[in-house]
Amino acid sequence: MDDSRRSRQEAMAQTRRDLVLRAVRQAVAEGGVANANVRDIARRAGYTAGALYAYFPGKQALFEAVLTDSLARAHSAAKSAKVGRSAADAALSLRAQAWFAYFLAHPAEAHLLLHVLSSDGRGLGQVGSGLASLLMESLGPVTQALQDTGCPEHLLQRETMALLSMAMGVLLIHDPTRLTGTNALAMEALAAYLESVQQRLGVALPAAGAAPAVEASAQVDLFA
Repeated sequence: MDDSRRSRQEAMAQTRRDLVLRAVRQAVAEGGVANANVRDIARRAGYTAGALYAYFPGKQALFEAVLTDSLARAHSAAKSAKVGRSAADAALSLRAQAWFAYFLAHPAEAHLLLHVLSSDGRGLGQVGSGLASLLMESLGPVTQALQDTGCPEHLLQRETMALLSMAMGVLLIHDPTRLTGTNALAMEALAAYLESVQQRLGVALPAAGAAPAVEASAQVDLFA
């Protein structure tokens, strides 16, 4: 197969994947996770349910495909947060807020993440090592910032998980289907928690400012 033909096929696969993931997001945004189904998602993407099953074994696989993409984007947002030259003082807060801000800006994806991590999903321990690893990797810039503040290495995983638990709790309390009107309160709640972490670690607090902007990252081709 020549390079031009391969490039065309990869571009077509990417387009198909984009259509499917967009359809999943739309279905969740409009009807919630419980009401999303493969037939409706396929219709929205312009495919038959049978064609979609050729790539995804079921609804949960579709959810996890979206979350794989979402976690990559959240990681990119945290990594690209503008921490300035005083990174040691500000990086933890700014990178954590950037990661959290991604899901505030994409409530359907926040809803999916909560579903997977909650009792009505399959729980973190049941989603598979791949997605569970991606979840922790997405917080990699935050974990690195924790380490840079002087957090002992043996406490890094615990502190990262505590931050994740806090973020998920705030999303749950503020109902991801209605996040638009409560973003400020959610960011304040996260900031208060980060302040307590920084005080425990003896880290200087950055000046208050606007929530970090969210930047999209390239999607990974699951059809290839």
